[in-house]
Amino acid sequence: MSTSLRAHKAGEVLAALSDYQVTTGAKLAAQVKVSERTIYRYIRQLRAAGAPILSEAGMGYQLKRPRQSVEVAQHE
Repeated sequence: MSTSLRAHKAGEVLAALSDYQVTTGAKLAAQVKVSERTIYRYIRQLRAAGAPILSEAGMGYQLKRPRQSVEVAQHE
């Protein structure tokens, strides 16, 4: 598999997690059409690149929701 295709597939994994729901490796593998082992490799690579992917053994993977900044109005 070419580097650009692997990068594309890793991007598909990230897109699949973008609903912020817990998803298993098996479901991600079926959605992206790769093996579970490949999903584990992509998850490691994405985390190493800074993607905030949470995981728990037996539960699956979830993209961490970004913190929303709250602007505080200053009264003068």
